Amino acid sequence: MANSRSELSAIATARMILRHRRILLSVTRVELAKRYSGSAFGLAWVFLYPALLLSIYLFVYLVIFKMRFPGYSEMDYTLFVFCGLIPYMGFMESMTVGALSIKQNVHLIRNVMLPIELIPVRAVAVGLVTQSVALVILFGLALTNNSLSVHLLWLPVVILLQALFLIGLVLVVSALAVALPDVSYFVNLGVLFLMFISPIGFKPDMVPAGFAPLIYLNPVHYMTDAFRSSILSNHVIDIANLGIYALICIFTFALGTAFFRRFKDVLMDHE
Repeated sequence: MANSRSELSAIATARMILRHRRILLSVTRVELAKRYSGSAFGLAWVFLYPALLLSIYLFVYLVIFKMRFPGYSEMDYTLFVFCGLIPYMGFMESMTVGALSIKQNVHLIRNVMLPIELIPVRAVAVGLVTQSVALVILFGLALTNNSLSVHLLWLPVVILLQALFLIGLVLVVSALAVALPDVSYFVNLGVLFLMFISPIGFKPDMVPAGFAPLIYLNPVHYMTDAFRSSILSNHVIDIANLGIYALICIFTFALGTAFFRRFKDVLMDHE
């Protein structure tokens, strides 16, 4: 019975998002414009932020740790890191902004009659827009290095699964943060912790056996592996990892939508 309710919640939420896609697009555009208004570089930050983050990450691993992979050039390693960093950026932005999305935007729900589910989904949409811009930079680098995979057509499916995963997570943490604002602090710490234990600048087989569970129980590992499998020609595709990634994303979306619908009325009445 619980599984049936989860499936119904997931289907209903997916239909609601599709039905209100124009509203979602509009509020996402407004949020992006508001975020960069008043800054000296404006929307250029959409390009600058991933480029600067990549530079910092590469400096740490290439210059300080002197990380090298056998058979990889510096450009190969740069692309390997960027392929892991880009989906992590989408994950990080969606989670940190989404955690307080309902609590900070109650006025939109009460005054604009916006479906409450669209508030957390908007946070995910903004994160994925930023991620998509960074992907354009990645494609340019991969083309110059002849590293684009023939499996690139699978990338939209990988991003769709990522969106389901992030929506499910953000629906849970945003609902919890309405009553327990401290949840946002734990989310920020958790996201930062995942950055260091996720195989962004290293390969899973480089991790000592005793710490292997930190990698294989980490959903970000499967997300980054799926991106690399669909983008990089020199990345070995692991079908098992892709299957696990799909299951994680679908299950998280179903669980998140069921949880959110269970407490939706409480959130609407919460002051």
